[in-house]
Amino acid sequence: MMRSTNHLLGMFLQSTHTPHKVIETLERIGVSVSANAIQAATKSLSVQTHQHLQSLGRSLLAAYAYDNFDVDLKTHQHTIENSTESLKHLTSGLMFPLQHNISKEDLRCSEELWKLSPFNTQAELPPKKGWTDLLSLHKDTPDEADLTRRNRFNSWKFLLDLVSYGPPYFSQFHNQLHEPEAIEAIPVIKTPIIATSAMDVSNSTVTGNIQSVVNLLEQGGIGDPAAVDDPGMPDISEYIVLFHGDLGTGERLQKVICEMGIT
Repeated sequence: MMRSTNHLLGMFLQSTHTPHKVIETLERIGVSVSANAIQAATKSLSVQTHQHLQSLGRSLLAAYAYDNFDVDLKTHQHTIENSTESLKHLTSGLMFPLQHNISKEDLRCSEELWKLSPFNTQAELPPKKGWTDLLSLHKDTPDEADLTRRNRFNSWKFLLDLVSYGPPYFSQFHNQLHEPEAIEAIPVIKTPIIATSAMDVSNSTVTGNIQSVVNLLEQGGIGDPAAVDDPGMPDISEYIVLFHGDLGTGERLQKVICEMGIT
């Protein structure tokens, strides 16, 4: 127990950039492990994470997310010359597996998506649909009480508010109120998330977003087959890869597609 606590404290000291002399002092009084042990543990965890990222990325069943963050690199001596140079614009990334029994074949649709993409100038796009088309996704047949699915949900919501926020008398019926009926419900699954290495890239530009995508794919063990000689690396040209970001990320990646005509 004590050794485990010492290792955790050592990793915390490493993450907070504690001076080497402080770590040595804490080691001698038996509170922390040595600086060499901390470096060895950090290296081991880094190698394991790298292997996990590549294994997940090469399965083609991974999704990526990235966003920008700023770091203020403090200096010991503040001068006028370097007062505005300490702010560093970086990019963080995450990788997580696709759940709900998604297979590689489900993602093998890059060509079909490009044929229907509005960014493809040669695509024959079908007529656009409006919000009224959503009403025909699920047929809504009234039940014995002549209530549609929408009416049954409204009724459930009314009863929920009544037993939750109404007069105290109705709170006794709270346990008798069941959950509303589900329609093609997506099961709730705990998704593990793996942090990738931070990137010395500012994704506030189109070029920065391209670099972020390429860097994340490389961390996932995927690169250009023409430039990388690795038999274990899959060819993703027929597959889609999901990336998540903020609105600015989507706009810049769409601009890349428009200018370069790629998926």
